[in-house]
Amino acid sequence: MVGVDVGGTFVDFALCDRDGEMAIHKVPVEPADLAGSIMRGIAELALRQGTDAGTFLGRIELVVHGTTVATNALLTGAGSRTGLLTTKGTRDALEMRRGVKEEPLDNKYEAPPPLVPRYLRLSVDERVDWNGDIMAELDLGSLEAAVQALKTHEVEAVAVCLMHAYANDAHERRVAARLREALTDAYLTVSSELLPQLGYYSRVSTAVLNSYVGPLLKSYLSSLAARLAGAGFGGQLLIMNSAAGLMAPEEIIPRAAAALLSGPAAAPVAAQVYAAGTGASDCVVIDMGGTSLDISLASGGEPREVTEGRVGRYATALPMIDIRTLGAGGGSIARIDAGGGLQVGPRSAGAAPGPACYGKGGTLPTCTDVDLLLGYLDPDYFLGGRMRLAREPADRAGRGPLAAPLGGSGGGAAGAA
Repeated sequence: MVGVDVGGTFVDFALCDRDGEMAIHKVPVEPADLAGSIMRGIAELALRQGTDAGTFLGRIELVVHGTTVATNALLTGAGSRTGLLTTKGTRDALEMRRGVKEEPLDNKYEAPPPLVPRYLRLSVDERVDWNGDIMAELDLGSLEAAVQALKTHEVEAVAVCLMHAYANDAHERRVAARLREALTDAYLTVSSELLPQLGYYSRVSTAVLNSYVGPLLKSYLSSLAARLAGAGFGGQLLIMNSAAGLMAPEEIIPRAAAALLSGPAAAPVAAQVYAAGTGASDCVVIDMGGTSLDISLASGGEPREVTEGRVGRYATALPMIDIRTLGAGGGSIARIDAGGGLQVGPRSAGAAPGPACYGKGGTLPTCTDVDLLLGYLDPDYFLGGRMRLAREPADRAGRGPLAAPLGGSGGGAAGAA
């Protein structure tokens, strides 16, 4: 069995044989070819086992994969161009956010921008009541106008969420059928298929999240499955979902929002096992990757599961481990805001070019650069000694944009810190 965890900067592998022996491996991510990064890591892992990749893959019965592809796309605003089709009069519910203000005492606190801009939030004339009774039939003219607008703007994905569709999905099914006919290449989320339950804002937000990250996840998992099979893998590929369960690729692709915490969900489970071995039943879990920082709590020996939460400040109502995700990882870029304060993230240097100290052309200061300059990282033993970190680019990256505004002296980013 092989466990694979793809982050924004590195891919981690854990091999477990029939005797319970464990081997771990790590390779840098190639952002333009995530599946290729996995294949390269498997080839290196096979070499360590004294065999070739084809023979090695032929022996593997199970690959369990956690990925932050969806997470990082959401946190960095790199999702797909998404349209929303909803009932006339309700298209602004996505931006109104049910009237909930996360920081009620902060008058300057701004909500995150909606994942669908207003010009792509389109309405159709129809209405179904709470009991499922049709109050107004679907107006085909308004539907056609919305479809043509989505085609004009060349959306990559569409979310459909009509009022009370959980009680009667007839109109949603007709809208979805027309969209599948007109936008053949677009990723489509239908709220009554994804989340048939009460709560309009929860449904519309979850449906939009699903479509926003869906095309990226679909492209990635389809490529990975094909490349594994082409290289000789005949076992089963399972993807970890946000509730730390496992799903086949064909099951999770249409439910892409269920993978928003795919990678982070593994940490609370691992922490629970470790804590049990020490006799502890409660623990706080902090999982810092290259792009995100994930915080959770295991209480009474079990990670806490919720059916309504937030990822990157966006609401989702799919089952998930209660994890708070921030855009503050090792590759998160530090900057000075308009008020002269230090801000870190959510933008990340990723793996290419990566932090300045990687020596791959990065010029902006990140957490990893500062950690190196402060002596927290050994420059000669990064990535198990296979990658050397460079102090000079890290110091140069922080000297201008950070040190001077913050009053740091001679130490560049470290002096600012």
